[in-house]
Amino acid sequence: MEGITIRNATIHDVPFLVDTIIEAEKSGTETLSYTTIFGLSEIEARKYIANMLLEEIDGCELSISSFKIAVKDDQIAAASAAWIEGLEGIPSNVLKGNLLNYSLPKECIERAFSVNHLLSELHINNISETMQLGLVYVSSGFRGLNLVGLLMEEQIVQLHKIKPNINAIYVQVFANNLSAINSYKKNNFEVILVKESYVKEISQYLPSNKKILMKKELFIK
Repeated sequence: MEGITIRNATIHDVPFLVDTIIEAEKSGTETLSYTTIFGLSEIEARKYIANMLLEEIDGCELSISSFKIAVKDDQIAAASAAWIEGLEGIPSNVLKGNLLNYSLPKECIERAFSVNHLLSELHINNISETMQLGLVYVSSGFRGLNLVGLLMEEQIVQLHKIKPNINAIYVQVFANNLSAINSYKKNNFEVILVKESYVKEISQYLPSNKKILMKKELFIK
């Protein structure tokens, strides 16, 4: 699309990547899991997320290398993360967990552990050696340009160079995030799994009590 450039994220993009992670986690609500689960303020959460990104641990949603940036008219317009699950033999949730344990105060980790039995009801394991689309965010002034599709196309091409035999990409999204779900459907994703929790307390920690797994078949020449 004219006037839009897709590039790899760099260390200089960390402030926008933090915005991306925060807004994606909120899923169109005011509920931020970093505050509800770990007991952080949003300001504290932003600081810790930036620090974790700067650790540059590849292969998960908190890695700079997982992100691509869409630029329009010299402004950062959107970002999304994608990676090949377990490429180096370590699942992305383990990598993320290690980053959290290393970066956050002990009391935050203990707080999260105390509610893990609630959160696990919506947990969906990523399949090893599959392509995963993670956090996605389009700045409000640049919506309606299918930047999600453009970012995803570039990520698919680049990741396919690393793992040519991969034939699908997956994304997890909270069921309340209808704009994201519709965007993925426009880009040929289909719902393949729905997980729902009937525990009332879960609404205190997450944007929705229902999570959806979507899949897009890839046909790379």
